[in-house]
Amino acid sequence: MKKKFIGFLVLASFLLMFNTASYASGTDENTEEATAEMLESVMDEFGLLSFQIGRTDPEIIIGMDQTKSEAKLREYLDDNLSEEAKKKYEIYIFKEDIDKLKQEHQKSLQE
Repeated sequence: MKKKFIGFLVLASFLLMFNTASYASGTDENTEEATAEMLESVMDEFGLLSFQIGRTDPEIIIGMDQTKSEAKLREYLDDNLSEEAKKKYEIYIFKEDIDKLKQEHQKSLQE
């Protein structure tokens, strides 16, 4: 009887650990996916040129048009990112001249 009980406890603990690990992994993917969808939905509004969400390094890197307001983007992110995403990710924003990027792109196409 004791062997069955001990076996049951071992099995239950393994199942509990597996379920917890699966849930944590799914939560990270959901946070990343929701964050990406939110950023994609405002690319034109805030002049976003690109963004990258790091998996190994918990950071969001956003490239935006220098003529747009970084303060408004940060305010939007503060209002719309989930609490989990705010805790998990460090946010870096860099600004570029969109005309300069277009010229560089044209040069690369000509070569």
